[in-house]
Amino acid sequence: MIPNSPKNEYDPASVRQLLTVADTYLFHADRLIYSYGSKTFLSGYAIYDEAHGWRGNIDCSTFLLLVLAGIPYEASPYATGTVDGLKPAPVSWAQRDLADFSALPKTYVDIAERIGRPYLACPKGLDLEKAAALGISVETLDEEIRRSGAARRSPTIARYYAQRGACYSDPAFLRPGDIVFYRSARFFRDRGDTEAQIVHVGIVTEDTTSMVNSSGYLSKDRAEAEGLPAVAVAPIFGRREPYFFARPAYGHPEK
Repeated sequence: MIPNSPKNEYDPASVRQLLTVADTYLFHADRLIYSYGSKTFLSGYAIYDEAHGWRGNIDCSTFLLLVLAGIPYEASPYATGTVDGLKPAPVSWAQRDLADFSALPKTYVDIAERIGRPYLACPKGLDLEKAAALGISVETLDEEIRRSGAARRSPTIARYYAQRGACYSDPAFLRPGDIVFYRSARFFRDRGDTEAQIVHVGIVTEDTTSMVNSSGYLSKDRAEAEGLPAVAVAPIFGRREPYFFARPAYGHPEK
């Protein structure tokens, strides 16, 4: 059961620094492209998308984790070209234990091996058609990947904060720097695992009716054709309602 109000105190000084980091990705949004399905360097995929002008592959959870770790665009793999040495910034508010980059999968093949299904590896990641033919559902693969630690997705982030009692349900308590969680309109609705239903996240901006997030279409070509930025400010209450929120312990991170 998600509590009504947040447990952690609002820390405006830390939040200002965090939102400054988020702004660096907004400023360089033209060098990024949304990569649906966690196909970013956090999950062993290529840093850049060669077909779209070497733009950096990013998604909502990758963006969130980099910002929470205090890593601006200039220090990210999108600017440096490597994940070597990637680690949270030495600031008091960095979420060090959540954004642990010490054991990133080397390639997407590593994910298939970690979940004990190397035969499902294909040039696009996991072969979903082959999995379906073998009676393995997308939901099963998603659960296995989430539990393996091979991919840091929005459900993992939701569970991290839920386990620490940092989540809350009443939007009246929203403050800048809080995290907004959304659930899928199609998947996981019948499951009792609340956090596993999460499919999207964003960070509340100074205007608490908006969030900064990474989002896009399933088709990169459509995003390219419509000029959709991979990181943008969007209304919190728009096409879909938030599922719940979280307030990290900025300034007093849990060890």
